[in-house]
Amino acid sequence: MQKDNAEKSYVADEKSLLWEFVFTLKEYFNMTAVQSGGSALIALENGQKFLLTLRSVQ
Repeated sequence: MQKDNAEKSYVADEKSLLWEFVFTLKEYFNMTAVQSGGSALIALENGQKFLLTLRSVQ
């Protein structure tokens, strides 16, 4: 996350925001995650797998 000069204004890119989501999910689930660009492959302990993808929209 990069802070601008404005007090409460910031810019987040897909990678850093996705990392925050994965980090938070790890607090609630026993899981592994492999992150690549704007996507993360999430594998839960019970064998379920999910692909979480973020992209910026204008």
